[in-house]
Amino acid sequence: MRRKITLTEAQKKERAKKIRDAAFKRKIRDAFINMGFTYFPTAHNEFKIGHRKVELDYVFVYENVILICEDTCGKAKDKDHIRKKSESFSEIMSNKKDFIVWLKDVDADKKLLIEKYRTDRFLIFYIYISQAKLELTDDERALYSNLLFWEPDTLAYFYRIAHCLYYSARNELFRLLNITNDQLEFSGSSGNKTTIKAPIICPEDATGLRNGVRVVSFMMSAENLLRTCYVLRKDNWEESMWLYQRLIDKERIRGIRAFLAEKGAAFYNNIIVALPDDVSFEVPGGGIVGIDQIGDFQSCSLIIPDEMNTVCVIDGQHRIFAHYEAPETEKYERVIAPLRKQLHLLVTGLVFPEEMKEAERKKLQSEIFLEINSNAKIVPPDVLLHINMLKDPLSDVGIARRVVERLNKRFVFLNRFELSALDEGKIKVASIIKFALRYLVTITPADGKTSLYDYWDGDKEALCQGDEAALNAYIDFCAANISMYFSAVREAFHSDWDDPESKLLSVTAINGFVIAYNRQLAKNGIRDFAFYKDHIKSLSIDYAKENFPYTSSQYRKFSTQILMEAFGFSEEETAAT
Repeated sequence: MRRKITLTEAQKKERAKKIRDAAFKRKIRDAFINMGFTYFPTAHNEFKIGHRKVELDYVFVYENVILICEDTCGKAKDKDHIRKKSESFSEIMSNKKDFIVWLKDVDADKKLLIEKYRTDRFLIFYIYISQAKLELTDDERALYSNLLFWEPDTLAYFYRIAHCLYYSARNELFRLLNITNDQLEFSGSSGNKTTIKAPIICPEDATGLRNGVRVVSFMMSAENLLRTCYVLRKDNWEESMWLYQRLIDKERIRGIRAFLAEKGAAFYNNIIVALPDDVSFEVPGGGIVGIDQIGDFQSCSLIIPDEMNTVCVIDGQHRIFAHYEAPETEKYERVIAPLRKQLHLLVTGLVFPEEMKEAERKKLQSEIFLEINSNAKIVPPDVLLHINMLKDPLSDVGIARRVVERLNKRFVFLNRFELSALDEGKIKVASIIKFALRYLVTITPADGKTSLYDYWDGDKEALCQGDEAALNAYIDFCAANISMYFSAVREAFHSDWDDPESKLLSVTAINGFVIAYNRQLAKNGIRDFAFYKDHIKSLSIDYAKENFPYTSSQYRKFSTQILMEAFGFSEEETAAT
């Protein structure tokens, strides 16, 4: 019998780290391979390029797109490591021909993939993928702008959609990389268009829309939709406020795919999309006109540019992507492959007036999504808050949601908030916004109440008219002052702030501090860091999980303790606030 080896705590941690690091590296390979990229084994293969010796962790190739990926398993940003990789990539781009020659020799069996294209046609990107949050500032990212930084949530997102959609996830990666059809050498579809016969163009008075938006219904093949569509998923890689849809659901996709393979029939219910601005219509006789020149239900053909990532899916992403393209070894691919061309889905497309602003377009899209889905499946609270932000950016909830996003980029709360379903173990924001923050940042405080708006000296008239620059200025003002206040909290309770077991960064404690900050404004106004630091250090409370005395329904009660102990409020003053 083999003798059982007892590992020390240090050995156990080292083994756990090796397992974790191996899983991280495997996740990178699987994400790109599932999207149809070919892996070139370049690790541990140092070579000289320009004035440097370089080693590349991974190279993935799809047609004339080359992705160089660097993984880092460190727990903190290593600026020296990033600088070296940035310099290495600069040498590669300055010596592109030499790099392509070297890559051909990495794997003889894959040499033909590289020889298909001229050197000048290759698009090369360098993706720096971190196992932990990098916590880079905007200035640091700008300094190394030739690198694309992927933090854990971005990798998790692409791993997830590649695992769900296989090759059909590739177009979204191209959207991140800003690649268009005409840059893909194999595409051959630059300038191509899809012509759809006999669309139904609804007259304006038949839709109930009074904003110039027109509605067109038509049939379109699943293949064409997959090739041209994109989805504004809230929990994805984009830094944009105009995102509102849910993540793709793997089980739902697979269930619909199984149905398609078994029945071989299309769905009868509509896919809802926003069409690109450059759609046009061909009238009998061959003339091309815009929708504003089309009469009611006029006989014509709809012409849609055949370009990736131009048709925005508002509702129906699962019905479209169930037709995804996969390796032939995938269970249903041999059956689904011909159906992608054969099956046509019923699509209702919105055509927006060219002059309509992006905010108005996305507001309408998110409202349609919510109306369709609110009765079909419970919409998560944070999705509702996010959509409310899009519908009414000046509402207290809308402003609070954007303040949280801004705080998440500041040092004291850097990457602390759960803004994505891909974020795990972070601070949930729905209750913070709903029960505390909205009242601190509102531009319409209740009678007798105050908010940060009372202390902002920006252009309030422009803000109330919806001016985006003024709104951003107010968001910055709120985030800066809240960040300064919580910096003082962190200074006073530093060990608790960094302790994952502490209740200091629980929703209950954060709400208590936010409400206390709001309640003391009328008395103290806006003060500096030194003021808050000097006062908050007087607060005596145990944040240990088993000793913290407040529950989720006791935000105000905790704020009262803060006011009395830290800010010296009397019982009469706390009762009056």
